[in-house]
Amino acid sequence: MKNAADCKNDKKKNKIAVLANGWSYDALSHAMEGILRYAKQEDFDIFTFLNHASYSEHKELMQGELNIFRLCDPADYDGVIVFSTMLNSAETAIAQCRKAKEKGIPVVSIGMAMDGIPSISVSNEEGMRELVTHLVEDHGVKKVFFVGGTPDHIDSNERLRVTREVLSEHGLPLAENQIGYGKWSNRYTAELLNRFTASEEKLPDAFVCANDIMALALATELERRGFRVPEDVIVTGFDSIQEGKYFYPALTTVRQDYEAVGYRACEMIYQKSPEEKTSENIKIQCAMVRGESCGCKGDEDYEAIRIRYCRHSYQRSFNDKFLDQNERTLRRVIYDVTDYSSLKSKLQEYYDGHHEFEGNGFSIILNKEYFEDVLSSEKELMERGQEERLEVAVKVSEKDRGEISSLAPGELVPGYCKKPDRQQLYYFCPLHFYEYNYGYVLFEDTPYILKENLLYPYLERIQQSLKLLRTNLRLKLLYDIDPMTGLYNRFGYENRALPLYQESITNGRPMMVMFVDINHMKWINDQYGHLHGDKAIKLVAGAIRENLEDHWIAVRFGGDEFLIIAPNCSEDEAFDLKKKILAYLKKKNRAGMGLYQITASCGYVLTDPKTAGEKKLQDYIKEADQLMYRIKQELHAQEEKEAVYI
Repeated sequence: MKNAADCKNDKKKNKIAVLANGWSYDALSHAMEGILRYAKQEDFDIFTFLNHASYSEHKELMQGELNIFRLCDPADYDGVIVFSTMLNSAETAIAQCRKAKEKGIPVVSIGMAMDGIPSISVSNEEGMRELVTHLVEDHGVKKVFFVGGTPDHIDSNERLRVTREVLSEHGLPLAENQIGYGKWSNRYTAELLNRFTASEEKLPDAFVCANDIMALALATELERRGFRVPEDVIVTGFDSIQEGKYFYPALTTVRQDYEAVGYRACEMIYQKSPEEKTSENIKIQCAMVRGESCGCKGDEDYEAIRIRYCRHSYQRSFNDKFLDQNERTLRRVIYDVTDYSSLKSKLQEYYDGHHEFEGNGFSIILNKEYFEDVLSSEKELMERGQEERLEVAVKVSEKDRGEISSLAPGELVPGYCKKPDRQQLYYFCPLHFYEYNYGYVLFEDTPYILKENLLYPYLERIQQSLKLLRTNLRLKLLYDIDPMTGLYNRFGYENRALPLYQESITNGRPMMVMFVDINHMKWINDQYGHLHGDKAIKLVAGAIRENLEDHWIAVRFGGDEFLIIAPNCSEDEAFDLKKKILAYLKKKNRAGMGLYQITASCGYVLTDPKTAGEKKLQDYIKEADQLMYRIKQELHAQEEKEAVYI
């Protein structure tokens, strides 16, 4: 298979980056149609960095979503498209646009106008003016309540401005108490109705909402409270999302041509010469769509749309249940994980058999340290910069399923290479615990989960499962760890050492068993007290920890007794380990660690794979203990002979 390093390396990267928000996927999907149409002309791939940041009181959660953009280095792309008004963070949008410009990479802002940054926006003027005029002139609306997104959002303010202007032209006021903000969401919008209920204030003639999501939330909440739309009150939206078409009553709204937006953004990136240069700031016109929520029959055949939706609803319901079942199975698989290595193997095995909804181009990229160093907090791990140390935990592909385990520096798609005359579309979605990111999920093309707008709950469940897994691994480790030394305790011995011994028998390879005991421990405790005894135990444990290989383990087997289990260990390696432990203690003693010398006796044996089934691990431990005891006796005899005192 061709690696990224084998790809043609020229000035043109043949890929662009798109920075977007999953909550606006309906608009994004239309924009993608335009981008893909242009991609066929220029033959480039599309790397879409997608999050679900929202206007939430949980700023840490929002930051964890926005951190997906850290993966995007503008220098790796021919250009960057930023859906600036949809990111739910103006600061992030500005920062990402500036970053691209500073690196000399063409960048286009969709929505926000910024100094020195080309932009495309959907005009709020035509469609909004047409809609409000229609309400006043055709439906006799006199009192309007405007529901905006947020007070500082450019689109919200533009739609408010047009609404106010049209009403003013007809001699109708729009006072400040006739304006509320739903933060572009259903929850906050529904709460606006509490104002009318609490004060017994009469409903307006119409709620004019700055987007369809808020309009749908209002219509639903009004119905729940016994009001009918449009008989009792008109509700309108803006965006013309799919849900608004099969909703009853279908929304009167404003359609934005995001396919044209996507195509024109690519034109601005790939303009060939100054003669072809387009305007730095482009506006795409919008138009009103009459629906049923204002009392009209509507501009589309909404009954036919609902029939198609109903026909599809059973299949979607079936798929949703199947997806839930898959996720429950995944949780059971994850709960059986004992370490990071088993996590990777179990995840790969699971997704090899269950990827109907994720598609054939699916990967999970994880921070290895996050699941190995579970005793450190997320904050400690990320402060050490380990969020950048990512590797492939799962790869599902038609050609190279599960074969790629590492990422080259700067590589985001495992084994990525531009395929001539094929336009690949990738989606990168964050995995995080609050503001701490530990990986991402990668989708190729547009799988079922994205098409059906199920991405957020899907990712949320994966993150919940992985967080519970890390918590379980932490609890298991704490259960197995001796708190004084950080080495395994007797429970850890049962859970770790015995499986390693069985594995060595299966593999037919020797394993070293070393027994370490502190010399003169009773004398130290009697003369100086148990605090000094603890100090001696910690020092010897440190000598052992300092010299262990990654695949070896150490156990605090008793009060001042330690056990080292070393799979695939030779005689030379065993002898070298013993020398290193004793040299470590000697060095610390020379450095003046205390009023006495802290030494230890070490005895070791190598297991014989040929005796598989004849000898237990406990038999080898007994042999190592006996060797250690003979060494200790020889040391004591020598000390008495030389009248050496510690």
